[in-house]
This record gives sequence, structure tokens and C-alpha cells, in this order.
Amino acid sequence: MRTGSGVALVVWGVLLVAVLAAPALRGSSDPGDDLTRNTVRLALAFYGIAAVVMLRLRRGEWATTSARGQLARCCWTLAWVAYLVHLAMAFHHYHGWSHARAVEHVRAVSGVGEGIYASHLFTLLWTLDVAWWWRNPASYAARPGWVDRGLHGFLLFMVFNATVVYETGFIRWAGLFLTEALARLWVLRPAGAGAPACRRLPSVPTTGEHPTPTEWTTTGG
Repeated sequence: MRTGSGVALVVWGVLLVAVLAAPALRGSSDPGDDLTRNTVRLALAFYGIAAVVMLRLRRGEWATTSARGQLARCCWTLAWVAYLVHLAMAFHHYHGWSHARAVEHVRAVSGVGEGIYASHLFTLLWTLDVAWWWRNPASYAARPGWVDRGLHGFLLFMVFNATVVYETGFIRWAGLFLTEALARLWVLRPAGAGAPACRRLPSVPTTGEHPTPTEWTTTGG
């Protein structure tokens, strides 16, 4: 593991331990709320870091051939793990591990209880994405660009709704800042950064006076 990824893992581990221990150490009056909110804050922090690094990746770095590519994958994975911890805290402290109670909670907040299935889809897609990046980095780097755009567009839309639309206080402002910052970075990113990988196709020999131009096709990332 490269230095940057190792540092990220250590920082994440220290923060997670602090988040889990803080309610007991401070004598919190509502430890369930603290654990649920602070684990999602940790997930948002590493989601933001991962997304920023991803937007700076060059084409070949999606296959984790560089320290920056490995850092992006590491932070993306740590954000996902923190999010799963957040889900566990929410289901334990708020829903008593009852899916029906979770549906009713979503209905009370948004008016549409079935909206929880969008959250399930969010969890499933993020899980598959993390697994793909670890299982086959080369294939991950070569996937069509529309896959990345669709995936990250949906994930960011869900993050925006979960933080800005349905939350208040710190989490709402953090979600708003994250969304604005990622949109700005997307617009201002340097040429070639965060772009799909390209595969060079061999030129076709011709008998004409001029050689056939080299073709490029978008294939991933």
C-alpha cells in the first residue's frame, strides 16, 4: 500500500474509533443519534476526498497504477465502509432492525415510504462499484464513460437529497458544500483529468498516398 493510502487508512481508523467512543466518553444523552450522525459525517468526509481525487485522476491512473489512483480507491472504499457503519447505527438505534419501521420513517420524512428502495439501490451500486475496482482494476478503468457518469450522478443526487433536502444544521451545510465543490471541480478540471481511458486502434494499411489516421475510442472511466 502506497504512503498516501496508508495515511488515509490510519486517519480513518482513528476517526472511526473516536466517533464510536465519543458518546460514552462524553456521557451523551442520546448516543444513538450521535453515532448515527457522526458516522455519516465520516462517510461524507471520505466520499468528498475520494471524489476530489477521482476528478484529478489521469486516464491511466484509474487502474490504480499510481499512488494517486490507489489513494482514490482507498478513500472511496473507506467512505463506503463508514456508510455501512452508519446504516447499521441507524437501523439499530432508530428502527430496531425493522425494515417496516424504516419504511415508515422514510414516509414520515419524505412522504414516500417506498423511497427507501432508492437508498437500497444506492447501497447496492456503491458496493458493486467498490468490489469491481478492487477485483479488476484494469476492467474498471476500461469501462464506458457513461457508466461512471450515470453512477456518480445518481450517487451525488442521493447524497444531495439525504443531506441538503432532508437534513438540517451541520450535515445540510456539509452536503451543500460538497455538492458545490464537486460541481466546481468538474467544470474546472484540467484537460484529461477524470476522463475515460482511451484505447488506440491499429491503423488499417491502405494503398493510397496518405496513411489512414489513427482512431481513438472511448472505453472507460
